[in-house]
Amino acid sequence: MNKKWINLLLLVIAGFFGFYFYNKYKVAPSIDFSKLSLVDLQEQPVKFESFKGKKLVVCFSASWCPNCLDELRELNEIKNNELKDVEVLVISDEPLEKIMSFKEKTDYPFTFLKLTKGFNEIGIFSIPTSYIVNTKLEVKKETVGYLDWKDPSTAEHLVKLMD
Repeated sequence: MNKKWINLLLLVIAGFFGFYFYNKYKVAPSIDFSKLSLVDLQEQPVKFESFKGKKLVVCFSASWCPNCLDELRELNEIKNNELKDVEVLVISDEPLEKIMSFKEKTDYPFTFLKLTKGFNEIGIFSIPTSYIVNTKLEVKKETVGYLDWKDPSTAEHLVKLMD
């Protein structure tokens, strides 16, 4: 086979793998939130529909994830001002004891929920993965990775999306 064709074939294969990994780790999956199996810290089932009428920031995160910790810390810092009418849902697939310990340690004014499945079972392969959800429970924006909430224009823009 001609070297030119081999190089072209390798380039196509590399492009395929690049596209696959980009989509897997950098593109937030479309999630049907109504089908998520969630429990609160008392192990009581929580239906996502119970948040209808509220502006939401939904963060899929874990207590061991440095970028998650940074994002949650920033959300906490702006919660009483820029996000005063927004509910922050922190969803983790960690054991309930870990989630409760993290909540107690941080004392963040967020709603902590446990996903009864693993993140990978709902298509989340990279955290933090966050969703901006309006009062009709429509996802208005999704992002994978750290989101700079300290930037006032970012917070302002995202809150406007929730209206």
